[in-house]
Amino acid sequence: MAANRQNIRRIVYGGVAIVIVAAGMFFIFHTSPVPVEMGKVSRQTVREYIAEDAKTRLDKDYIVDMPINGTVERIGLEEGDKVKKGDVVARIDPYDLQQQIKGVEALIKQSEAQIVGVDEAKPKPETIQAAELRVQEAHDNANIARKQHAIAETNFNNAEKEYKRIKALADKDVVSQSQYDSVTREYHNAQQALAQAELSVKAAEKNLSIAEKQAKRVRDSVNDNEYMRTYYQAEKQRYEAQLSQFKDDLKKTDIVSPVTGVVTDKYVDDRRVLPAGSELLKIGNLKTIEIESDILSEEVGRISLGDPVEISGKALGNRTIEGKVERIYPSGFKKISSLGIEQQRVKVIIAFDNDQARLRPGTSVDIRVVTDESKNALAVPERGTFRQQNEWYVFVVKGGRAEQRKVKIGLRNDDWAEILDGVKEGETVIAEPRNDISNGTRVTRLD
Repeated sequence: MAANRQNIRRIVYGGVAIVIVAAGMFFIFHTSPVPVEMGKVSRQTVREYIAEDAKTRLDKDYIVDMPINGTVERIGLEEGDKVKKGDVVARIDPYDLQQQIKGVEALIKQSEAQIVGVDEAKPKPETIQAAELRVQEAHDNANIARKQHAIAETNFNNAEKEYKRIKALADKDVVSQSQYDSVTREYHNAQQALAQAELSVKAAEKNLSIAEKQAKRVRDSVNDNEYMRTYYQAEKQRYEAQLSQFKDDLKKTDIVSPVTGVVTDKYVDDRRVLPAGSELLKIGNLKTIEIESDILSEEVGRISLGDPVEISGKALGNRTIEGKVERIYPSGFKKISSLGIEQQRVKVIIAFDNDQARLRPGTSVDIRVVTDESKNALAVPERGTFRQQNEWYVFVVKGGRAEQRKVKIGLRNDDWAEILDGVKEGETVIAEPRNDISNGTRVTRLD
């Protein structure tokens, strides 16, 4: 009796198992196939790259300043305006110089008239007194020039110390570019002021020497009419030298651009009196435009000088142009990301041909720094690869079913993954596996 019951159970359990297996086989062979996107294993050029945002900037720019003291007219140019080398970008009112030229020309004629009548004239007390007054005047001017030189030297020393201090901080990216530019301008202005002061001292001392010699000759040659001829000739030569200087300054009243480029900064708007060396405009040479990008410090180690760079973005429309890594800064800096995360980054400079791009400074672009490349590589769509237990897999489509295949991955980017082993050229793979696909799942191509 017990044996019969056991036989009955075996028969029942066996029947249930058969039903379960049959149901499973029915599910496998009769369920609808899963629609998936498919792709071919093909030969591609696979590039690994670092993608980042970037901006264009000018490597070289030029300061247009006041070549002489004077009143600069209102400057009509604005930031962004293009200029050509030699274009007049600012003007100094020439009226004062024109009047000085007329005055000196009259003095030259006076000296010429005095030379003509020198044989009939003798040195008079007022002539000697005038010569001595000129000595005193030249002496006073020399003292003033020396004091101004001392002030200029002190200002230069202070500006040089501050410039070196800020430059050291700028090299470490501790201070802003605008602060560094401001200190640099002050340093150059102080340097120019010191040079001008040195020239003024030399000129004043030379004038003093000439005045002393002239006064001595007047005193020693009261009865020597020939001296007067020499004196007036020297005076004429001095006036002619002044005239030459004034005429040269007059040519400088039209201030021209040193390069072809674009106005990047404008320091003076309205008409005003300014000393020589005052900055008016900054003009950037568009041929020196380059791209600056801040790369994460953990990624910059993969970048080398000369690496190719793909440049794209809205400013380029549908175009992608080529560039190369020109410079990698030696030190990094901290930067807050758009998500508020503090990151360590390194500045990288990229060179490119702007003749075809025609980008302006400060334009946002997207870059891809190519760090490695494999040409004619066996590749599958990158989205078709997935990892399980530290191994890479793809689904190969065989007989309408997904076959999970282990592969060895080489280079990869957002589009393609290089396959070193595991699949053959021409095989079909699932380009974007779904979560409900496993080994043996029936699949069909997505329309």
